[in-house]
Amino acid sequence: MEASPMSLFEKFIKEAYGSQYVIPVYQRNYTWKKNKQVKQLLFDIERILKGETKRHFIGTIVYVITNTDFIVRERVVVDGQQRLITMFLIAYALKNITEEKGETELSQILVTNYLENANQDKYKYRLQPAVSDDDAYSHITEGTMDEYEGSSIVMDNYKYIYNRLIDLVNKYSSMRVINALRELYIVRIELDETDDAQQIFESINSTGEKLTAADLIRNYIMMNKTNDIQETIYNKYWLKLEHIFPQSRKLAEFIRLYLASKSYILVTERDLYEEFKNYWNERLSSSDFNAILTEMLNYAKYFQRLYIKNTIDELGDVLKDYRKLQSLMPAPFTMCLLDYYQKNCISKEQTIAVLKIINTYLVRRYINGQDTSAISRFFPGFLKNVQNQLAKDGHYDKIVDICIYYLININKGKASFMPDDKQLRDYLLTANAYSLANIRWILDKIETHNNPVSVDLEMLNIEHIMPQTPNVYWKEVSGLDDDEYIDIANRLGNLTLAAITDNSKMGNKDFEAKKEILKSTKHLRLNEDILNKKNWRPTDINKRTQKITNEIITIFPYVKTTYTLGINEQKRDIFLKAKGIIARGHLNKNNSITVYADSQVRFDKKPSNEALREKRDEYLEQEILINKDGKYLFSQDFTFKTPSAAADFILGGSNNGWLYWKDSNGISINESLRNKN
Repeated sequence: MEASPMSLFEKFIKEAYGSQYVIPVYQRNYTWKKNKQVKQLLFDIERILKGETKRHFIGTIVYVITNTDFIVRERVVVDGQQRLITMFLIAYALKNITEEKGETELSQILVTNYLENANQDKYKYRLQPAVSDDDAYSHITEGTMDEYEGSSIVMDNYKYIYNRLIDLVNKYSSMRVINALRELYIVRIELDETDDAQQIFESINSTGEKLTAADLIRNYIMMNKTNDIQETIYNKYWLKLEHIFPQSRKLAEFIRLYLASKSYILVTERDLYEEFKNYWNERLSSSDFNAILTEMLNYAKYFQRLYIKNTIDELGDVLKDYRKLQSLMPAPFTMCLLDYYQKNCISKEQTIAVLKIINTYLVRRYINGQDTSAISRFFPGFLKNVQNQLAKDGHYDKIVDICIYYLININKGKASFMPDDKQLRDYLLTANAYSLANIRWILDKIETHNNPVSVDLEMLNIEHIMPQTPNVYWKEVSGLDDDEYIDIANRLGNLTLAAITDNSKMGNKDFEAKKEILKSTKHLRLNEDILNKKNWRPTDINKRTQKITNEIITIFPYVKTTYTLGINEQKRDIFLKAKGIIARGHLNKNNSITVYADSQVRFDKKPSNEALREKRDEYLEQEILINKDGKYLFSQDFTFKTPSAAADFILGGSNNGWLYWKDSNGISINESLRNKN
């Protein structure tokens, strides 16, 4: 590595004659804003012109020299592309301004000394921008800005710079402006083949405008490949990913969920980049990057179908409902489900059936007021269980039953359970339904379920029959004190749908007046029983709550399956109960142990060794472990290599896991299951 301060314009660019600065496609797009970074740079140049400062330091540029042939060398920019591109835009603007002012010799000097090489091939220009900026930049280099019809930050910034520089040239002269540019300094860092460009890139970008995990991942995938390969990867894969996810953070969010579908662990956002590198390198040992990126792109298209598209889909209303719920939690599983469907492993009917079960699971938890954090990491483990069982069965015939089994049957009593009919009825009878997630959508579903009449739901709002704020009339009718009144006014049975125009009319009016207004929506099934009532009291609200709850149960039925694991598999379900904690898991055929979510970890005593303490801290940071109500629990299924490794982690010391873990009969797995594959 060689580092030295120098003039960006006079040394770094001018003395690179015969070379070309290449902005590799893994770099983020040009993002400097004309009213922020560009404006500030031009202000700093004017300060030099005014004599307020002699020179100005604008940052670091890091590059790697790539030998292409005897004459031309590529300089691949690792960091500093924003300031370098901006300087070239300034140089082109000055070249055009001097030419227009008749300063032909000065204009030509700018071309030959700073902008172009003598070569007439691909290395003619001293800067090759990133692929995404190439079209706009080529119009600038060729002087055809008026012909450009696209939208580009590069072009917008060029025009801004051009207009500002005209003012400076008219005020100070072209030569003085060029001399001021010579006083812009950088620290040039030239890397050689012994330097780790990736590590240097990460270190540089750990401060300043923070790169997203997606930016770092793009860099990691493409760095250390030839520019041609980088452009191929960018055009064939990454550009398509960016079209689906225009925002870098949304792309990172997708990659996090995609990675969870492969590693079965939902990592935290801050750990995503490191985990992706581990995944990428592991996959490369058995596959090439084209196969990995093809799969990533396919999963991105599945994600788009599940969450982004708003078009009619062959999977019908069940997919429409899934989109409406907008829960990203099942994404690792549902993307894989669509992959099965796309590869003809499962039928359309099976796909619809499984999606309907997922919808029911989510809806029942939402309207039962269940804490969503309890299932935020549930689905990667659920996917792993389903995939393992499909592999054991050797076919996909039972995928619906397998999903029901792992989603509902064995989840009873766990934090990730699906509420049954009784639990729903008990909860909704007194719940503040108005505050429940997706309650408006639930009312829409009730209205349209098996309804042959088309209803324009967009023109409706939720209305409280007994108003939220009581007046004298409603206090007398209800016979409730203020606290009781608020409680019952927000119950499910007191909610209905009314025309938006009628919503404000109803206000705190008495029941007869409200019924008169509701006649405009008497075609709504939700309003039929209300219009037939003479009075509207708490008992009426409770009865209607029960009725609507029954309709919810009909639309989103509780399902069970008679499917069970093979007898040998059931015997491998194990538990550990010691020192005040209890954990459950499964002894796999390779003697690893999958510890189930909700299993407890002993934290009242510090682990006996430093490595174990660090591992616990790491899993807390990664949210594999969570603190809930003072207890430390696994937030997701997690696999340890051996029974003892699992026992050591859970109990906080050196333990013989073969003795601590017991089978369903309470016998140590050392006696009952060891070496029984």
